[in-house]
Amino acid sequence: MRVRDFSRPTTLNPDRLFGQVARKLAVAIISGTYRAGELLPNEDALRSEISVSRTAYREAVKVLTAKGLVESRPKSGTRVAVRERWNLLDPDVLSWHFQADPNEKFLRDLFELRRFVEPSAARLAAIRRTPADLARIEAAFRGMTATAPYAEATIRADLAFHEAIFAAAQNSALQCLSSVVTAAIQWTLLLKAADDRNYFVESLVDHERVLEAIIQRDGDLAASRMTALVIDALNSTLTFIEPVSGAQAHKIA
Repeated sequence: MRVRDFSRPTTLNPDRLFGQVARKLAVAIISGTYRAGELLPNEDALRSEISVSRTAYREAVKVLTAKGLVESRPKSGTRVAVRERWNLLDPDVLSWHFQADPNEKFLRDLFELRRFVEPSAARLAAIRRTPADLARIEAAFRGMTATAPYAEATIRADLAFHEAIFAAAQNSALQCLSSVVTAAIQWTLLLKAADDRNYFVESLVDHERVLEAIIQRDGDLAASRMTALVIDALNSTLTFIEPVSGAQAHKIA
């Protein structure tokens, strides 16, 4: 799998030691190296792989506990929690899933969430958007066309486009899902090859069609076009995970 190293969508400071420890432990948990119910390795066991202090280890465990990946109980130590307890909507947990080499089931679940949420946001944005909202969405789209495909600035503009639509929907509950959706978008963009220009051009067309519907204040059309955008993005993303042939055989229409 090809993943580039800029703009990782995580809320933890990668320069802080406890953040590095939390990431290493989380990726190992998600990938199955440490299974549900197993004791989490202590700082001494980790020192052969990463420099870690007792303080950094404890802070990392606090982070993982807050996100539902581990649980501490008296006399039984800190153990890996069952997957049902994980906070899968947390942007850090989401980013750790991608670092742990996401499978097709995980990606489909993620895009299924996008397919539920983003068309609704687009529908409301078309109906409720203000001139300032529209200007922000248009500026983000122009940013996508101003730089090379998959350049950092292009990806930032793509994220800004989706964030602006959530903001224009003017729904505070829906807005809570914006960070999850944008983190998912950013990671799936990072899965794609920089020379995949065919997908990039198709994606620009999809984004422009959503923008046009929002300009027209046509909520149903905006929702329909956003659904098409998400489906196209899923089908493209599936070609970048293994096995490629299997992914292509299960595209969504």
